[in-house]
Amino acid sequence: MKPILMRHVETTTESFKAWVNVAPYLHNPWHYHPECELTTIEEGKGVLFAGDHVTTYEKNDLILLGPNLPHEYRSSIKSNPDYHSKSMSVHFRSNFPGNDFYRIPEAKIIYEILEQSKRGIKCNDPSAQKKVKEKMSNIFEAKGIERINILFSILETIATSNKQEYLSSQSFIDSIDEGQDEKMNKIYKYIMANFKEQISIDQLASEVHMTKTSFCRFFTKRAKKSFVQYVNEIRIGYACKLLYTETYNISEAAYESGFENISNFNKQFMKVKKKTPSHILAQFANERK
Repeated sequence: MKPILMRHVETTTESFKAWVNVAPYLHNPWHYHPECELTTIEEGKGVLFAGDHVTTYEKNDLILLGPNLPHEYRSSIKSNPDYHSKSMSVHFRSNFPGNDFYRIPEAKIIYEILEQSKRGIKCNDPSAQKKVKEKMSNIFEAKGIERINILFSILETIATSNKQEYLSSQSFIDSIDEGQDEKMNKIYKYIMANFKEQISIDQLASEVHMTKTSFCRFFTKRAKKSFVQYVNEIRIGYACKLLYTETYNISEAAYESGFENISNFNKQFMKVKKKTPSHILAQFANERK
Protein backbone atom coordinates (compact mmCIF):
# COMPACT_ATOMS: atom_id res chain seq x y z
CA MET A 1 0.00 0.00 0.00
CA LYS A 2 1.49 3.32 -1.04
CA PRO A 3 1.04 6.37 1.22
CA ILE A 4 -1.38 8.99 -0.05
CA LEU A 5 -0.73 12.71 -0.14
CA MET A 6 -3.13 14.38 2.27
CA ARG A 7 -3.80 18.05 1.62
CA HIS A 8 -4.97 20.01 4.64
CA VAL A 9 -6.98 23.17 4.38
CA GLU A 10 -4.54 26.01 4.90
CA THR A 11 -5.50 29.12 6.80
CA THR A 12 -4.82 32.45 5.16
CA THR A 13 -4.80 34.41 8.42
CA GLU A 14 -2.27 32.33 10.40
CA SER A 15 1.14 30.83 9.64
CA PHE A 16 0.27 27.37 10.98
CA LYS A 17 -2.74 25.29 11.93
CA ALA A 18 -3.63 23.88 15.38
CA TRP A 19 -6.61 21.68 16.23
CA VAL A 20 -8.01 19.04 18.59
CA ASN A 21 -8.86 15.52 17.38
CA VAL A 22 -11.68 13.80 19.26
CA ALA A 23 -13.18 10.52 18.03
CA PRO A 24 -14.38 7.18 19.38
CA TYR A 25 -11.85 5.46 17.15
CA LEU A 26 -8.87 7.03 15.41
CA HIS A 27 -7.70 5.58 12.10
CA ASN A 28 -6.16 7.80 9.47
CA PRO A 29 -4.97 6.16 6.27
CA TRP A 30 -1.22 5.78 5.72
CA HIS A 31 -0.51 9.25 4.41
CA TYR A 32 2.01 12.05 4.19
CA HIS A 33 2.00 15.83 3.82
CA PRO A 34 4.58 18.61 3.35
CA GLU A 35 3.95 20.03 6.84
CA CYS A 36 5.63 18.98 10.08
CA GLU A 37 3.14 17.43 12.51
CA LEU A 38 3.35 17.80 16.28
CA THR A 39 0.91 15.70 18.34
CA THR A 40 0.32 15.18 22.05
CA ILE A 41 -2.00 12.33 23.06
CA GLU A 42 -4.71 13.34 25.55
CA GLU A 43 -6.67 10.09 25.68
CA GLY A 44 -6.54 6.68 24.02
CA LYS A 45 -3.86 4.28 22.89
CA GLY A 46 -2.93 2.42 19.74
CA VAL A 47 -0.21 1.96 17.20
CA LEU A 48 1.72 4.48 15.14
CA PHE A 49 3.23 3.57 11.79
CA ALA A 50 5.98 6.06 10.87
CA GLY A 51 8.02 5.37 7.76
CA ASP A 52 9.27 1.82 8.18
CA HIS A 53 8.78 1.79 11.98
CA VAL A 54 5.93 0.52 14.14
CA THR A 55 5.49 1.71 17.72
CA THR A 56 2.69 2.09 20.24
CA TYR A 57 1.25 5.34 21.57
CA GLU A 58 -0.75 6.13 24.70
CA LYS A 59 -1.87 8.97 26.93
CA ASN A 60 0.70 11.78 27.35
CA ASP A 61 2.87 10.63 24.44
CA LEU A 62 4.48 13.41 22.43
CA ILE A 63 5.36 12.85 18.76
CA LEU A 64 7.00 15.12 16.19
CA LEU A 65 6.87 14.00 12.55
CA GLY A 66 8.85 15.76 9.83
CA PRO A 67 7.62 16.70 6.35
CA ASN A 68 6.64 13.98 3.86
CA LEU A 69 7.10 11.15 6.39
CA PRO A 70 4.36 8.54 5.74
CA HIS A 71 2.47 7.79 8.94
CA GLU A 72 -0.75 6.42 10.37
CA TYR A 73 -2.33 6.50 13.84
CA ARG A 74 -4.62 3.56 14.61
CA SER A 75 -6.54 3.11 17.87
CA SER A 76 -6.34 -0.23 19.65
CA ILE A 77 -9.95 -0.45 20.82
CA LYS A 78 -13.02 -0.28 18.61
CA SER A 79 -15.70 -2.11 20.56
CA ASN A 80 -15.99 -0.03 23.75
CA PRO A 81 -18.11 3.08 22.99
CA ASP A 82 -16.91 4.75 26.21
CA TYR A 83 -13.29 4.50 25.12
CA HIS A 84 -12.27 7.40 22.91
CA SER A 85 -9.25 9.06 21.36
CA LYS A 86 -8.26 12.66 21.90
CA SER A 87 -5.18 14.50 20.78
CA MET A 88 -3.90 18.01 20.10
CA SER A 89 -1.97 18.63 16.89
CA VAL A 90 -0.13 21.39 15.09
CA HIS A 91 0.76 21.45 11.39
CA PHE A 92 3.42 23.86 10.22
CA ARG A 93 5.84 24.24 7.33
CA SER A 94 9.40 24.01 8.59
CA ASN A 95 10.40 27.11 6.61
CA PHE A 96 7.38 29.27 7.51
CA PRO A 97 9.57 31.87 9.30
CA GLY A 98 11.86 32.02 6.25
CA ASN A 99 15.07 30.08 5.62
CA ASP A 100 17.24 32.96 6.83
CA PHE A 101 15.68 32.63 10.29
CA TYR A 102 17.52 29.36 10.94
CA ARG A 103 20.87 31.00 10.21
CA ILE A 104 20.76 33.04 13.41
CA PRO A 105 22.58 31.43 16.38
CA GLU A 106 19.50 31.39 18.63
CA ALA A 107 17.56 29.30 16.08
CA LYS A 108 20.21 26.60 15.64
CA ILE A 109 18.58 24.23 18.14
CA ILE A 110 15.20 24.58 16.37
CA TYR A 111 16.77 23.89 12.98
CA GLU A 112 18.48 20.75 14.33
CA ILE A 113 15.34 19.27 15.89
CA LEU A 114 13.39 19.86 12.68
CA GLU A 115 16.12 18.11 10.69
CA GLN A 116 15.98 15.17 13.12
CA SER A 117 12.18 15.09 12.87
CA LYS A 118 12.45 13.82 9.29
CA ARG A 119 12.80 10.37 10.86
CA GLY A 120 10.03 11.05 13.36
CA ILE A 121 10.71 11.68 17.05
CA LYS A 122 8.88 10.28 20.06
CA CYS A 123 9.69 12.30 23.19
CA ASN A 124 9.65 10.01 26.23
CA ASP A 125 10.62 12.65 28.80
CA PRO A 126 7.66 13.03 31.26
CA SER A 127 8.72 16.55 32.21
CA ALA A 128 8.85 17.67 28.57
CA GLN A 129 5.54 15.93 27.85
CA LYS A 130 3.85 17.87 30.66
CA LYS A 131 5.31 21.21 29.58
CA VAL A 132 4.35 20.72 25.94
CA LYS A 133 0.82 19.66 26.86
CA GLU A 134 0.31 22.90 28.77
CA LYS A 135 1.79 25.00 25.95
CA MET A 136 -0.31 23.21 23.33
CA SER A 137 -3.45 24.05 25.32
CA ASN A 138 -2.44 27.71 25.33
CA ILE A 139 -1.75 27.88 21.61
CA PHE A 140 -5.48 27.72 20.77
CA GLU A 141 -6.23 30.95 22.61
CA ALA A 142 -3.05 32.80 21.65
CA LYS A 143 -3.10 35.52 19.02
CA GLY A 144 -0.53 37.14 16.79
CA ILE A 145 3.16 36.67 17.49
CA GLU A 146 2.38 34.85 20.75
CA ARG A 147 1.32 31.76 18.76
CA ILE A 148 4.73 31.63 17.10
CA ASN A 149 6.49 32.14 20.43
CA ILE A 150 4.61 29.18 21.90
CA LEU A 151 5.42 26.94 18.93
CA PHE A 152 9.13 27.73 19.09
CA SER A 153 9.06 27.22 22.85
CA ILE A 154 7.51 23.76 22.32
CA LEU A 155 10.18 22.82 19.79
CA GLU A 156 12.91 24.02 22.14
CA THR A 157 11.43 21.92 24.96
CA ILE A 158 11.54 18.81 22.78
CA ALA A 159 15.05 19.61 21.53
CA THR A 160 16.42 19.94 25.08
CA SER A 161 14.59 16.92 26.51
CA ASN A 162 16.57 13.97 27.83
CA LYS A 163 14.72 11.10 26.19
CA GLN A 164 14.21 11.17 22.44
CA GLU A 165 13.40 8.07 20.39
CA TYR A 166 13.92 8.13 16.63
CA LEU A 167 11.23 6.29 14.73
CA SER A 168 11.86 5.57 11.04
CA SER A 169 15.23 4.28 9.84
CA GLN A 170 17.63 6.58 8.04
CA SER A 171 17.38 4.29 5.01
CA PHE A 172 13.69 4.97 4.64
CA ILE A 173 14.16 8.70 5.05
CA ASP A 174 16.84 8.72 2.38
CA SER A 175 14.24 7.32 0.01
CA ILE A 176 12.06 10.43 0.37
CA ASP A 177 14.84 13.00 0.69
CA GLU A 178 14.41 15.47 -2.13
CA GLY A 179 17.83 16.88 -1.28
CA GLN A 180 19.61 13.94 -2.89
CA ASP A 181 20.98 14.26 -6.39
CA GLU A 182 18.80 13.29 -9.33
CA LYS A 183 20.35 9.86 -9.80
CA MET A 184 19.88 8.80 -6.16
CA ASN A 185 16.33 10.15 -6.15
CA LYS A 186 15.53 8.03 -9.18
CA ILE A 187 17.02 4.94 -7.53
CA TYR A 188 15.14 5.46 -4.25
CA LYS A 189 11.83 6.10 -5.98
CA TYR A 190 12.27 2.98 -8.11
CA ILE A 191 12.90 0.89 -4.99
CA MET A 192 9.90 2.28 -3.14
CA ALA A 193 7.66 1.59 -6.13
CA ASN A 194 8.95 -1.96 -6.65
CA PHE A 195 10.23 -3.37 -3.34
CA LYS A 196 7.33 -5.84 -3.15
CA GLU A 197 8.58 -7.42 -6.38
CA GLN A 198 11.91 -9.06 -7.16
CA ILE A 199 14.09 -6.11 -8.13
CA SER A 200 16.75 -6.80 -10.73
CA ILE A 201 19.96 -4.92 -10.00
CA ASP A 202 20.81 -5.13 -13.69
CA GLN A 203 17.50 -3.53 -14.62
CA LEU A 204 17.81 -0.78 -12.01
CA ALA A 205 21.41 -0.09 -13.04
CA SER A 206 20.31 0.32 -16.63
CA GLU A 207 17.56 2.74 -15.51
CA VAL A 208 20.28 5.11 -14.28
CA HIS A 209 22.66 4.30 -17.17
CA MET A 210 25.26 2.43 -15.11
CA THR A 211 26.85 -0.99 -15.17
CA LYS A 212 25.94 -3.39 -12.39
CA THR A 213 29.39 -3.07 -10.79
CA SER A 214 29.49 0.72 -10.90
CA PHE A 215 25.89 0.89 -9.63
CA CYS A 216 26.62 -1.28 -6.57
CA ARG A 217 29.74 0.74 -5.78
CA PHE A 218 27.86 4.03 -6.24
CA PHE A 219 24.88 2.96 -4.11
CA THR A 220 26.99 1.65 -1.21
CA LYS A 221 29.05 4.83 -1.14
CA ARG A 222 25.97 7.09 -1.09
CA ALA A 223 23.61 5.04 1.11
CA LYS A 224 26.33 3.77 3.48
CA LYS A 225 25.05 0.22 3.05
CA SER A 226 24.65 -2.35 0.31
CA PHE A 227 21.72 -2.30 -2.07
CA VAL A 228 20.47 -5.67 -0.79
CA GLN A 229 20.67 -4.55 2.84
CA TYR A 230 18.74 -1.37 2.07
CA VAL A 231 15.94 -3.18 0.23
CA ASN A 232 15.65 -5.79 3.01
CA GLU A 233 15.25 -3.04 5.63
CA ILE A 234 12.43 -1.46 3.63
CA ARG A 235 10.73 -4.85 3.21
CA ILE A 236 11.01 -5.76 6.91
CA GLY A 237 9.55 -2.41 7.97
CA TYR A 238 6.63 -2.96 5.62
CA ALA A 239 6.16 -6.53 6.90
CA CYS A 240 5.85 -5.21 10.47
CA LYS A 241 3.01 -2.95 9.36
CA LEU A 242 1.22 -5.90 7.73
CA LEU A 243 1.65 -8.10 10.79
CA TYR A 244 0.06 -5.50 13.03
CA THR A 245 -3.09 -5.33 10.94
CA GLU A 246 -4.07 -8.87 12.07
CA THR A 247 -5.12 -9.70 8.51
CA TYR A 248 -1.71 -11.11 7.55
CA ASN A 249 0.06 -14.10 9.08
CA ILE A 250 3.86 -14.39 8.99
CA SER A 251 4.00 -16.24 5.67
CA GLU A 252 1.61 -13.84 3.96
CA ALA A 253 3.48 -10.80 5.29
CA ALA A 254 6.77 -12.25 4.07
CA TYR A 255 5.59 -12.83 0.50
CA GLU A 256 3.62 -9.57 0.33
CA SER A 257 6.76 -7.68 1.37
CA GLY A 258 8.83 -9.11 -1.45
CA PHE A 259 10.55 -12.15 0.08
CA GLU A 260 10.55 -15.36 -1.96
CA ASN A 261 10.83 -17.79 0.97
CA ILE A 262 10.14 -17.85 4.70
CA SER A 263 13.65 -18.94 5.65
CA ASN A 264 15.26 -15.84 4.20
CA PHE A 265 12.49 -13.66 5.60
CA ASN A 266 13.10 -14.98 9.13
CA LYS A 267 16.86 -14.52 8.73
CA GLN A 268 16.61 -10.94 7.47
CA PHE A 269 13.92 -10.08 10.03
CA MET A 270 16.23 -11.15 12.85
CA LYS A 271 19.06 -9.09 11.38
CA VAL A 272 17.00 -5.92 11.20
CA LYS A 273 14.73 -6.18 14.26
CA LYS A 274 16.88 -8.40 16.53
CA LYS A 275 13.70 -10.38 17.18
CA THR A 276 11.85 -13.14 15.36
CA PRO A 277 8.60 -12.44 13.46
CA SER A 278 6.77 -14.64 15.97
CA HIS A 279 8.09 -12.55 18.85
CA ILE A 280 6.99 -9.33 17.15
CA LEU A 281 3.57 -10.83 16.35
CA ALA A 282 3.09 -11.85 19.99
CA GLN A 283 4.21 -8.40 21.11
CA PHE A 284 1.66 -6.75 18.83
CA ALA A 285 -1.10 -9.08 20.09
CA ASN A 286 -0.27 -8.16 23.69
CA GLU A 287 -0.30 -4.44 22.87
CA ARG A 288 -3.78 -4.74 21.37
CA LYS A 289 -5.27 -6.19 24.56
